[in-house]
Amino acid sequence: MSVRLETKRLILRPFAAEDAAAVPAFAGRWEVAQMTARIPHPYPEDAAAAWIAGHAEARSTDSEYTFAVTLKDDGQVIGAAGLRRTEPGNMELGYVLAPEHWGRGLATEAAQALVVYGFEKLDAEALTSGHFADNPASGRVLEKAGFAANGIARQWSEARQDFVAANRFLLTRQTWRQAREATTAGTGS
Repeated sequence: MSVRLETKRLILRPFAAEDAAAVPAFAGRWEVAQMTARIPHPYPEDAAAAWIAGHAEARSTDSEYTFAVTLKDDGQVIGAAGLRRTEPGNMELGYVLAPEHWGRGLATEAAQALVVYGFEKLDAEALTSGHFADNPASGRVLEKAGFAANGIARQWSEARQDFVAANRFLLTRQTWRQAREATTAGTGS
């Protein structure tokens, strides 16, 4: 079953083999890769096709759900977002966008859609995420998606080939549900 998540301006859908050509436009850029744990730099030529080829198996084993972040108006692939199971009941949320799409609230839309998907469809009890300390904009995305800071760690960056200070975030199902109930009560719905 193919999952498709829609927001006001985005469609999150599984990557297709033909999307491989679009991946280096964001993953191959230093300003993107340096802010992630797992994207290497320089980005290997065949990496996108191999990465996309592994998505179906990851979904079938309930270990990872990766989505192409596309613009609703023209279908352009502008990034990737997903949820990765870290242990039973817990998933880690991650996202990347091409720099020309930063600062417009699109990462927040994608993150919020994944939060709902993680709790409502994947039965997560808690979602974690994080950002490198030198990327505070990503922390603001997580806060807008309902996450709260819950620690500092050193995390490996494949692009930097070094450990980097990282701020860790947490959102539990209970906290998420309470926030939704408060919002619903506040709107009279």
